[in-house]
Amino acid sequence: MSNRVKILNISIDAVTSEEVLAKLAGFVEDDNKHIISTVNTEFIINAQKDEKFREVLNEKSSLNLADSFGVIWASWFENLPKPKSILGKITICFTWLFSLISIPLWPNLYKKVVPEKISGSDFIWTLSKFAAKNHLKAFLFGGGTTIAERTALKLQADIDGFRVVGVAEGHPLPDTAEIIAAIKKTNADILYLAIGSPTQEKWLAENLEKTGCKIGIGLGGTFDFISGTKKRAPLWMQKSGLEWFYRLTQEPSRIKRQLALPNLAWQILIKKLY
Repeated sequence: MSNRVKILNISIDAVTSEEVLAKLAGFVEDDNKHIISTVNTEFIINAQKDEKFREVLNEKSSLNLADSFGVIWASWFENLPKPKSILGKITICFTWLFSLISIPLWPNLYKKVVPEKISGSDFIWTLSKFAAKNHLKAFLFGGGTTIAERTALKLQADIDGFRVVGVAEGHPLPDTAEIIAAIKKTNADILYLAIGSPTQEKWLAENLEKTGCKIGIGLGGTFDFISGTKKRAPLWMQKSGLEWFYRLTQEPSRIKRQLALPNLAWQILIKKLY
């Protein structure tokens, strides 16, 4: 649990991709079960009101990756000195506004506390290559009809030696006892769970040990991208912190979920001022 920082009292691991690989190696060697969470701004906002979700992220998740530039920015802003004068408060307000506007222009400027954005859609490839190298078996659980299966086929086709020993649809959510039995029967080492947050993180906290898997990771809508069901934002938008905007243009119904970013920014400013 080293190198953790807090954003509105939610833990984030300040790690690079190389450090994550070292942590994965440690997870495989020890005797514990490990949950990996890919934390975005929506996670942090939802966890403010959801005590059980907050407990999973802060106490039961072994690795909380920063899955958005909003989280990267927030870790930087939270680390700024708290202003002690009126002039200081005015300055911090200008800093807040300018930094938010400038994220797409200079996204790397804010990677001072949390050094890297590691999204679930990218990390699934890292984890799968690690699994292949270390002869670990995976079970994919989530998505709608055939999505988990198509995701498994894509990963196995692109990663030499990666082995998927089972898949299960996540919508509608199957009976918990039945899916646990199905996973356990395969002797899988890693469970890829894509049934939406915070359901997937709570499910892992309650059931990962029962499945027999060593590692469990919540991946949200990642299966949709890997399977080709949905198109991911162009690379330049991913790197400039505008991936959220691309997803909003593709799915306007996400507008309520996207309000998590301004909500997070506002709460962090108020905390800094008062």
